[in-house]
Amino acid sequence: MNKAYETMRAFWLDVNNLQHKKEVPLLGEQKICVAGVEMAAVDTQGKIKNLMIAASSLGNASVYFENNSASGLGGFTGGAASGPVREKALRLMQAAAGAAGRLQEASSLTPQANPENVTLFALSGDGKLFVQELKEADARNPENPFYPFFAYTQQLLGAFRAEQEKAEAAQTAAEQPQKQEQSAPQPAAPKEPEKPDTTGK
Repeated sequence: MNKAYETMRAFWLDVNNLQHKKEVPLLGEQKICVAGVEMAAVDTQGKIKNLMIAASSLGNASVYFENNSASGLGGFTGGAASGPVREKALRLMQAAAGAAGRLQEASSLTPQANPENVTLFALSGDGKLFVQELKEADARNPENPFYPFFAYTQQLLGAFRAEQEKAEAAQTAAEQPQKQEQSAPQPAAPKEPEKPDTTGK
């Protein structure tokens, strides 16, 4: 796990980092205010890379993933105001609060190192951490009690990707007229009128 990813991971796992803590909704019997999933994948060099999808009961959310860039970190943040990301974040929180009673209390979140597994986590307002590791195939089974929790993490990721694609499309559309203007044929400079023949020939 690289340092940049570890830093952002630790940020979400510390309930004290929530702004306006007294105003943060605490959901369900376990009073959940942060929840998400950590997953792992193998990169082209055969190394494990982690990905975390996290949200809070305020409706904000983030996705962080390790990569081979200079910073070692990629991701998305958003949802605090309105729109699909906020909607999916709040739905994720409701699902997590409903599932929290089935999660196991833990002292820390062990980094996910198995690409076939996922680790669901939820954090209470008083800093208690609840986790559940399971096969991703099981998490995707609609009959699994953790399915809604996991499914909303994936819908949240999808909402972030849709926003990114929308932003990229808007940027491309904005750049298109400039490109057309640059590639349009330029009118030829007007020819100077021929001077009249004054030689009398």
